[in-house]
Amino acid sequence: MYLRLLWAAICLLGGVWHARSASAEAQENLYQVAVPVTDRSDASREAGFQAAMKVVLIRVTGRLSAGNDAAYSGLVTAADRYVQQYRYAPDGRLVVGFDGGAVERWLAAAGAPVWGRTRPVTFVLLTVANGPSVSVITRKDTSDLKAAIDAQADERGIVLEWPGAQELQTDGLAGAAILQADPRTLAAIAKRQGADALLIGHAGDSSATAEVQWLFQFQTQDSQTDGTVAGVNLAADSYAAIYAVSGAYTPVDVDVDGIKNLSAYASVQKLFESMTPVSHVAVLALHGDTVRFELDARGGAVPLERTLALSGQLQLESATGPAGVLRFHLRR
Repeated sequence: MYLRLLWAAICLLGGVWHARSASAEAQENLYQVAVPVTDRSDASREAGFQAAMKVVLIRVTGRLSAGNDAAYSGLVTAADRYVQQYRYAPDGRLVVGFDGGAVERWLAAAGAPVWGRTRPVTFVLLTVANGPSVSVITRKDTSDLKAAIDAQADERGIVLEWPGAQELQTDGLAGAAILQADPRTLAAIAKRQGADALLIGHAGDSSATAEVQWLFQFQTQDSQTDGTVAGVNLAADSYAAIYAVSGAYTPVDVDVDGIKNLSAYASVQKLFESMTPVSHVAVLALHGDTVRFELDARGGAVPLERTLALSGQLQLESATGPAGVLRFHLRR
């Protein structure tokens, strides 16, 4: 009886979900950009639209050079056609909101990579030398260095998580302790904070041009770089290499078990519908607490698997199931 009721509800809800369009851009503001303008004239506003579109291109393709890439010049010069809303902030900057779906369709048609809204969270542990002592930058820090790093993260479209003073105290992470700590211990702390990656930095001072030595840890990757905001760029480039997807849409079957009620089904369906690489979702079958979905995924199964695993809602069980079906378990 339960299965029949759930299946009937799935069929009903499936029609509702298919009829609505996924629109989660506003939640993460990937398509909203604030840029400086000289005045409020038409010419300055048009220039502002184009400058804002260049930032969107950097965020969505994952490429730092995308804003000045001739391949995307048609989108930049026609930026005003994609503006949904704009306003002037109290500080005089022009705040522009673009039609994310239209921008993504243009990029897909051009064969460009598109990086969706689900993005890794990066935990930052940054020490600063203050003469003989060492301090750690926290989320409430107002230094020029932190402002520069946060601004670069905003331009690249990645999420940084800074530690709080209380968290540092609880974990025994005074400045000197971080310098001496095993990176694996710090990675465990980052994971406990809900982050997907760790960025460790050591700066000579807290200015906007401070020289910083960075260590970036993500999955099996350990990378190093130097420069004020180089760590942010290293993280963004690493993520984009994995999650920015290009290629044709391909049907992929996905089994999700642990769907024991309508609420669980709706959460999975909503997740699929919100994903940038997915253009269509259908329910194929129901077996016990397992629902088989068919997703039209850009780039096929591999990019889809990576993005689903990153969401945190689903745990990968097998990528080599029957007929290449991806198998996930719904986390509770």
